[in-house]
Amino acid sequence: MTTTVEEAAQALREIDLIRHRAAGFQDYQAESGQLLLWGLAYVVGFALTACFRDYLIPIWVVVVLVTIGVGTWMASRTGADGARVAWRYLAVIGTFLLFCLALNIVFWPLTPEQGAMLAPMLLAALYILRGIQLRPRYMVIGLLLGTLCLGGYILLLPVFWPWMTLACGGTLIVSGLWLRAL
Repeated sequence: MTTTVEEAAQALREIDLIRHRAAGFQDYQAESGQLLLWGLAYVVGFALTACFRDYLIPIWVVVVLVTIGVGTWMASRTGADGARVAWRYLAVIGTFLLFCLALNIVFWPLTPEQGAMLAPMLLAALYILRGIQLRPRYMVIGLLLGTLCLGGYILLLPVFWPWMTLACGGTLIVSGLWLRAL
């Protein structure tokens, strides 16, 4: 029995769909580790900031540098192309940090709470864009992260630091677990 052109085309579409889904699951698995790592970093950073506001900058410098180191190590272990992935990871994180620094310079003076909102809101926007372009679950993560952080800034400023510990760090940790469970 021979295969018709339509059957062959349908089989190729199904193979492409399976390949796309498999790539999505691999992407979610790789991203889940980074979400858990950065979620933990935000929990530590915001919790320490809530307790020691006078040391905000040293706290965040240490938290970010340690997290970048661990994140780069994790990215480099993703497979045979680990070194290239690690450099790309560093480039993305570096761009993200430089953008946040530029916003601080342009809009100076910012309150500590305003400065603390820059990275989570940028991260939320990036996840929304990534979700629109690539994987819908990322859009859910971005919308939830942005809504919780902005809502807390607007409505819960007296308890901002503890709120951000849960809203930002907690959202990233729960999102990482959600992607890992797939």
